[in-house]
Order: sequence, then C-alpha cells, then structure tokens
Amino acid sequence: MARHRKSDKPPSERPLGLRPVFDPALPSRLSARLRRDPSVLPPEAEASRPWSGARLRLLVGGLAVASLNTLWLVGVSAVPGGEPLLFSSPFLYLPGVLAQSVLVGVTGLGAVRTAPSSLLPAWLRRSRGRTLWTVFCLSVIPTTVAAWTAYGLLPERLFLLVWHLQPAVYAAVPLWVAFGWTRPQRLAVTHTRHYLVPDDFDRPGAELILVVQSTIDAVEEARDRLGASFEATRPLEILRAEEWRIASTLYRYQRLRAEHRDELAATASDRVRTLLVGQEARQEAAFAELSAQVRPIMEYGTTVGEALRAHTEWEQIERAEAREERIAELSARASSDGGDVNALRDEALGAVAAKQARDELIDRALAAGRSLAPEPDERG
Repeated sequence: MARHRKSDKPPSERPLGLRPVFDPALPSRLSARLRRDPSVLPPEAEASRPWSGARLRLLVGGLAVASLNTLWLVGVSAVPGGEPLLFSSPFLYLPGVLAQSVLVGVTGLGAVRTAPSSLLPAWLRRSRGRTLWTVFCLSVIPTTVAAWTAYGLLPERLFLLVWHLQPAVYAAVPLWVAFGWTRPQRLAVTHTRHYLVPDDFDRPGAELILVVQSTIDAVEEARDRLGASFEATRPLEILRAEEWRIASTLYRYQRLRAEHRDELAATASDRVRTLLVGQEARQEAAFAELSAQVRPIMEYGTTVGEALRAHTEWEQIERAEAREERIAELSARASSDGGDVNALRDEALGAVAAKQARDELIDRALAAGRSLAPEPDERG
C-alpha cells in the first residue's frame, strides 16, 4: 500500500501513545527489527528516495573518508625487513599524520552533529556514547604515537600487526558509518508498504486505532499475569489482523477524503457538486461502519481490563492476608492475651471471595475472546 500524502492534522492534535501499525504478513524477524526503533521509519516524502538528504551525505562522505584512509594505509605499509614507504621522508609522513587526524576528527564529529538522530545507532544517541565517539575521532595522533612506542618492544610480526591495525580501523569505520548507520532506514524504506506510522492518521482515525492497540496491550498483560488460566494466542492473532485491516482502511479513507475535498473546492458546475456530495456521504458511511466494527473490540478490552483489576485485587488481598498472619504473630508475642483469631478468619473469607470474583471475571474475558468475530478476509 503506497503512501502519497501526509495526514491533514498536525501531530499535536493526535492522541499520544499511538504506535506504528505493521502488516501481520511480514516475517516475524523482519517485523521485530522494524518495531525495535520506530524512529527510523521514514516520513512519506522520503519513502521513495532511500538515498537522499542525510543518508546520501553519510554514504558519500563515508566512502570518501574510507578511500583516503585506505590510501594512507597503503602509504605507510611496512614489510618484514623493509621500511614503510613514507618513513624515509618525514616531510611527507608528519604532514600526512596531521592531515589524517584532521580528516578523521572533522568528518567523524561532523557526521554525529549533522545526521538526524534517527540515523544514529542507539548508543550514539546517549551522552556517554557521544563521548566515546569523540575520543575515537580525536585519537589518530595518540594511537600513532602508541604504535611508534611499540617499535622495538614487540616482535617484528606483532609490531607490524599493531602498526597496520590503526589505519585499517580508520579505513573500516567510515564504511560502517556509510552503510551501517543507514541500514535500518533502508530496510524500512524497502518495506514501506507494510507499515503505517502515527503521522499517517488524523485524530479520529488515530483514536480508533488506539482502541485496538489498547486492547492488544490488555490481552498481552493478561497473558503474562494470568498465565495458563487465560487463552491469549487466538485473540491476539485476530486483534493484530484487525489492527492492520482497520488502519489500512482508515488510511485509504483519509486519502479519498483529501482528494474529495480538493475536487469539491474546484467544482465546475452544480452537477459535479451533486455527484461529489453523494460520494462524500458514501465515504462517511464507510467510516461509520468501520467505527462500529471497533466497538466489539473495545468491549472485549474492557472485559479483559476488569479481569486484570480483579486479579490485582486478589493479589493484594493475598498479600494482606499473609501480612495479617505476621501481625497476629507479632501481637501474640507482644500481648499476654494473644492475637485476634476472628480477624484472621474474616481476612481468609475476604481472600476466598476475591478469588471467586477474579475467576468469574477471567471466565467472562475468555468467553468474550471466543466471541470475537473470526479473522476477516484481508482487505487492507
């Protein structure tokens, strides 16, 4: 499903907490990689241009710096029993080291400062990661001096390994910047037809999707907390398929509505206006039908939420009962006439009642899950 225009509502008017929606047909490993960092999912305007803007600058700059560092590596290469090419001329070697230091420092620090945060690896978005990157970018001269210091202290072959390692690293890292930093976004661009991001929806559409996502969250929580007493596999499959179907249908509706508004503003006659008004009524009827399909999902989510609250209440009463036993023991030790046994009996009865209420609500949630409509044919 290609995306062609932005949502007609600003982000400030959309509900908070909306997540990207993914096509359930995506392979699970690919879906997990795309979900890992939603910030790399590109805006629609960039979806058809994987090598544009900051990504193109990183590619070209990384390849250029890698090439120059590779030339330097060749220039300072040493062989057993011989001298490196540039050792015989300090007038070439020392300015070369200085030039390499400036090149690595300027391009490395500039890449972090100018690239959007969505292109940076997760560790480089933190202050500690930026500090480590700064140290690396400014380390050409210190590491060169360290390599010189190893001369005569290490066996010849080991020294040659250390000597070549430094320029090899500075040649390899720009390649990682050029291709590694941009890989998540290139992956997202490749599969742009299989996901929708929050900016693709206006507020009414986002609110419908948020209902489905809230229900999915409640079912996942119930699965984790209630364990084997709650069947979540089939409901989650249905809910995720419905999430994508509803989201993709909403997106088509919004595109048609935007096109309709443009056409309505430029109508050439009353006949055309009448035709467009009829189309508008059919579009709104489709949206109303879609909204009605979300209501059973919302009711199921409410039922699961009640079961979770009952389970929380039961857990709290269980802890209170256990604490009451310790308090009674403490009172018995501190008082000559012992603890209040009747209070213990009342607490136990309260815990049994809470457990029964919890079990009843869990049974209701399971029944509501079984009553969800079977997974519809894919229409998105």
